[in-house]
Amino acid sequence: MTCSGALAADQVEKIYNDLNNIDQKFFESAVIPDPDVKVENSDEQQYSEDQPKTEKHMPLFKKTRLKIQKAWSDRGKRIEAKRLQKEAEQSDIERGESEIKDDIDMEMQEMEETFGFDNHYSASLSDIKKQNKEESSTHIFQISRKKDKTDETLELTGGVKEQATENEMVLDCENVIFNEKTGDIEAVGNPVLNFPPQKVQLSADKMIYNRDSNILKAIGNVVLTRDSVPVQGDYIQVNMNEENIFMDNVSLETATMKIRAKKAESDNNQLVLSNGNMHSEQSQKFRFVSRVAGPNFIDMIIDEKDKNEFLSGENAKFKISASEIFIDAQKDHDRVQMKEGEVYYNDKYLFTLPSFTAHTNKEQEYFEANYPELGAISKFGMFAGPGFVFDTPFGSVLKLIPLLNYKDELGFGGAVKYRTAFNQTYAMYGSGSDIFMFKGKQELDDNLYLQYGSNAYLNEWFLGRRMPKYLAELVYEKGRTINDFLVEGKPLNFRHRASAAFAEDGKYNMHSENLAATGTSTTRFRYMAQADMPFYRYKDKAKRKALDISLVMQGSAALYGTGDTQFIGRIGPRIHTQYKYWMQDIGYFQSAYDDQTPMPVYDTYRYGNSNVYIREAFRINKYLSVGWSGSLTLTGDSPNGEIFQENAFIFSLGPDDLKLNLGYDFMRQTTYFSIALSLDSKSSEVEFDKMVIKNPERVGQSDSSDDSVAFEQSSAALNTAAKRYEYAQVINIEDPSKESI
Repeated sequence: MTCSGALAADQVEKIYNDLNNIDQKFFESAVIPDPDVKVENSDEQQYSEDQPKTEKHMPLFKKTRLKIQKAWSDRGKRIEAKRLQKEAEQSDIERGESEIKDDIDMEMQEMEETFGFDNHYSASLSDIKKQNKEESSTHIFQISRKKDKTDETLELTGGVKEQATENEMVLDCENVIFNEKTGDIEAVGNPVLNFPPQKVQLSADKMIYNRDSNILKAIGNVVLTRDSVPVQGDYIQVNMNEENIFMDNVSLETATMKIRAKKAESDNNQLVLSNGNMHSEQSQKFRFVSRVAGPNFIDMIIDEKDKNEFLSGENAKFKISASEIFIDAQKDHDRVQMKEGEVYYNDKYLFTLPSFTAHTNKEQEYFEANYPELGAISKFGMFAGPGFVFDTPFGSVLKLIPLLNYKDELGFGGAVKYRTAFNQTYAMYGSGSDIFMFKGKQELDDNLYLQYGSNAYLNEWFLGRRMPKYLAELVYEKGRTINDFLVEGKPLNFRHRASAAFAEDGKYNMHSENLAATGTSTTRFRYMAQADMPFYRYKDKAKRKALDISLVMQGSAALYGTGDTQFIGRIGPRIHTQYKYWMQDIGYFQSAYDDQTPMPVYDTYRYGNSNVYIREAFRINKYLSVGWSGSLTLTGDSPNGEIFQENAFIFSLGPDDLKLNLGYDFMRQTTYFSIALSLDSKSSEVEFDKMVIKNPERVGQSDSSDDSVAFEQSSAALNTAAKRYEYAQVINIEDPSKESI
């Protein structure tokens, strides 16, 4: 049975998509400061740092570059196609001329044999050949034009046929009963309704379609399937006049989540789920770790029996019960709001979140929420304050934070954070420290970014974080691994960085006691490179033993706008060890340098000719770990003349999945505190009385198609097989005042 049902197909497909993608409408909360997420899979191999950030979205610079490349490639293809076409036409002309010439020669030969013509006919025969050539060329051209017209007509005809199939709805069942009085068409006996264009299938115990009301009902064991993923229910009703859908006892299971709801209604561009819950039966851990100066405790091998997990353990259950969850899909943003969210741990009530709102862009590459901000930054001091988030144009958000800060005295101030998928910028001022700080990073391409700031520690790679008065720097950074370098099984990790900057010497920095700020503003062009080759690696998780020995070579060359230069080269071994619950990192660098920088407070080399760094970590018990980080200049030629260039202690308190890190940096005279949090999706559940999704078809869907051209060229490199991840780890959140070696 075939009938017209385009509207029914669209409506059924709509509710399928809404339910099937509902697990993508929530976002994990970040831990301050904002984390960068890195995902690891089961074989402990990480994605390369140079892998594109996302497959669905890209920075404007990269998009423009790919469009230019594609336009240039298309131009080359068009030129080549024209050349081949011209060669083909010329070949046809020459072939036609050759055939005409052979015919004329044959006719001439026959005429000469018959009538005995003399050579005085040669001129007129030559004219005949020339005329035939012109006629031949014209004839071939006309045939070519006719072929083109024919092709255009066929393409148009094909398009019309394809459009006609979009209105087909196919019903397959054992019996169809028509009731003339009620206008009902009832299908029984394993009825299956297919919408081929949408690739949607609906099955039930019984289906009823009323011609007068234009309502389709499916009753009993309802299964709505697309791409082999079923949405189950007891009853579904599609009103094709009102364009609304009602479904009873909805059940959906995706690869990562199970969703249940008593009712599902779709009406007026809204999907409403009532009395439902979402949970996962697969273990997927999300780890949020804020790093501070000192050892990274997460690198330590820990025996499973010695772990103490409060939130993500096998017997732990973390639940949020919300009265209402509202998802608003706007033009450039998706916003999720939860009201009256009661938090439970193992069915014990902990606290209530009156309201929580998260903002993200359409690609869900970041999110910002109205949680409070707190932390400590060198020179600025400690700060805390509430956060208020606003959607801004082009998928960006703005967060305003009125705050209290304490450095030399208690003061007031404010901060502003601006976020897009490829930009993070913040500005802060506090009267307690009387300093204005500004810092940001804009990604331009896969390996190209712009960093800028004022009175903030900015990334200088292996030379540490430095604080200029202000700086704007364009950076290209890329790395690669060369397998079996010199020796089979021994890879060489190479990374280099080229940058162009404009900066002014600052008045705040580390180890600047004996340095005088020059106030110089100038350009700086610098190239840096590092080669790291492992010699020996050993790891035994069962015995909690590890040993990693490698040789590192580093070099840096800089040219300033003043004509001054800076050259640094250093080489030395690195050793990482663990024995039981004692972990350490030791490194030594022998350096040679010629430092004539015109901005001494900002970027003078600080570690001398001979330098050693040490990081120690001890796990005392399940609830307490201690660490120390130090850097020592052995030759006494550091700018401040002191041995210690780094000296910081850190204490990690709490169970393994909820750590409070406290520390003090003696060189920066700064107190650190941060939180390390781990959540397991298997032990988490969200219940709701009501969930409203406004414009569900636009959730995660951008109205812009500007990327489509660029994706055609970049998709080949990005089209890799999907991997199953065991956990997502939020790492690499360097403290803004940390200066590494």
